[in-house]
Amino acid sequence: MTSDDRSTGDAAGAPAVGREEFVRAMSQHVASVCVVTTGLHGRRFGLTATAVSSVCLTPPRVLACVNKSGLTHGAICEAGHFCINVLGEDQEHLAKLFAGLSSGTADRFAGGKWTTLVTGSPVLCGATAAFDCRIAGKADQPTHTVFFGDVLGTALSPGQDPLLYGARRFRQLRKAYSGAASLDDALYL
Repeated sequence: MTSDDRSTGDAAGAPAVGREEFVRAMSQHVASVCVVTTGLHGRRFGLTATAVSSVCLTPPRVLACVNKSGLTHGAICEAGHFCINVLGEDQEHLAKLFAGLSSGTADRFAGGKWTTLVTGSPVLCGATAAFDCRIAGKADQPTHTVFFGDVLGTALSPGQDPLLYGARRFRQLRKAYSGAASLDDALYL
């Protein structure tokens, strides 16, 4: 059944879609791949995430959805800060490492060069962009917490395209160059 087949009546009381249907539909959503990090008591924590977004410009605020079952969740809560590191196309190995999909080193941070900005959260050198944040608020959900962060510092690697994830695989931006073609033609490549 498609959404066109369903009635447009009142949604109150309607059952939620099943888990499998939801996962199949969400797998078609393409998002940038990020590593969310924090530092606490001299230790570094991090995980791979795609549920990341800007929230508002004033104040500059972003959000990251973090699974409650991992160590990084508790560390972010206690530390009060986090950094969203947007991975570049050549950093798929880090996405896999921080997602626990790599049989590499036990130290996830050994896979890249790291620094800090304002909060002390690890910032990936060479990330497409990094947003160093202080927690501004949280929204508790059944399996995840949505952390809202006021951005205190940023780092950029201009000219680098972000790594994407969608349809259950890593992807790259499709490069479209306009030469003799009009801008309208380039938008539809």
